[in-house]
Amino acid sequence: MTRSTELESVSITCYKLQNAERESLLSQNWTASEEENTNASLNTEEKNTNALLFDHEMIKISISTELNAWISTHEADNLVAFIKYICQQHDIEIEIHNDMIQMLNNINKINIKLKAINIKLKATQTMLNAVWTRLQKEMKKKNVIIHHLEATLSWLSTLISKDWFSKSIKLSDSSLFKDSRQDVNNWLFQMRNKLKMNKNHFSIEEMKIAYVKSRVSETTIKHIALRMRNKIMNSFLEAKEILLIINKMYNNLNQHHMTQRQFLKLYQNKIFFHEFWMKFQRLSAKLKYNNETLLNDLQHKISSDLQRVMINERTMNLNEFVDICMQVDVQLTKLNA
Repeated sequence: MTRSTELESVSITCYKLQNAERESLLSQNWTASEEENTNASLNTEEKNTNALLFDHEMIKISISTELNAWISTHEADNLVAFIKYICQQHDIEIEIHNDMIQMLNNINKINIKLKAINIKLKATQTMLNAVWTRLQKEMKKKNVIIHHLEATLSWLSTLISKDWFSKSIKLSDSSLFKDSRQDVNNWLFQMRNKLKMNKNHFSIEEMKIAYVKSRVSETTIKHIALRMRNKIMNSFLEAKEILLIINKMYNNLNQHHMTQRQFLKLYQNKIFFHEFWMKFQRLSAKLKYNNETLLNDLQHKISSDLQRVMINERTMNLNEFVDICMQVDVQLTKLNA
């Protein structure tokens, strides 16, 4: 439905409402007029008893026969009053018509203004969309700049954390590592601490490798010289690889010597055999002696009391010898108690 159709519908509805109101007013005027006529001529009361105050059916009269019939019913006085009423109603209808025309003109003016406002709103909406699109593009550019600044800040933080702008205080060099008689664990601790605390003094890994090489003797360097060459496949890539090799070579060797010394000093003396046997097993497992050697060592390391009892026993294997020693040691413990 178009806007003009809606306006016509509104106009018709208003007209119908005004027409109904007008008829109600005319009905009231007509009633007042009849009351005056009734009071003025009491002699004609019987004649006018059947007269209608206002017959709406009069509006339906379309031919002279119907008009004559109406006059015969309501008499000429009523007809004159009705004609006056019709003239007044005609004037009212003209005023209403003029008011309706003025109302339609006002509605058309309002409609024109609404159309102009609608055009302005569409133009404003288009402008706002353009502004929003431009703002989105600018926001994307700013996000790129922010991301770049965050990456730069992270890079600068990394530089600061690595102390690239200022070198740390140089620690004294560790002692020169010579052979297995030296404490390899202490030397490894000094080397690792040096490489960690003064890491900003070694800009590349090759400098760390060269420093480690400078802190070992010629005797030690012979064991790692082959992998110090650059052209071989398994050459050292990091300094910690050299330290690991030295730890495996010398630390394990030192541990073997230490275990061997502990095993040589181990004797039962006055402790219970089962306690002695546990220590004996732990140390002998690291030395990897065969059963014959262990049996021979065990016979010399048990207590003198056990030796006097076991000396009469015939030759047996290690497990049988241990079982008998367990039983005899329990019996000796009971006797001494």
